Amino acid sequence: MKPIIIAMLLSVLGCGSSGCCRPEGALKYYEYRSTTMREYPHEFYRLERSEEKGLTLTRAANGSEETTFAVPEEVAEKVAFLINEYKLYRLKETYRPPCQVLDGTMWHVYFKFDKGGVSCSADNAWPPKRLQEGIEAINSYLGSIKR
Repeated sequence: MKPIIIAMLLSVLGCGSSGCCRPEGALKYYEYRSTTMREYPHEFYRLERSEEKGLTLTRAANGSEETTFAVPEEVAEKVAFLINEYKLYRLKETYRPPCQVLDGTMWHVYFKFDKGGVSCSADNAWPPKRLQEGIEAINSYLGSIKR
């Protein structure tokens, strides 16, 4: 009986099995990629940490080659702050367009913390405006970082 009550409370509070609980700990990984029929990738960002390279940012835009370079820890802290400020942990696993579209934009966003994370992708569909603004804020920030 207790597990049912706990599950019901969590779903009411917005932390059900959909994985929409606020993640905990340090940001380990962030990736966003969008593609179109003409550009692969249209936009790409990957922030990741490894033992041998530390924290690195890889990015590409408009079909260009990927570039990877080291970034300071503050970058991961800022991305984690934006994820939490825009509540991106509330992203659904996928979004569907209101009608079938045979061309357009495919995208995905993944992020992982010590505890928790999100995997979201869609084809010609977008999350609610506030969540989309959060993704755009992170990508704009990562795109502004100088090598």
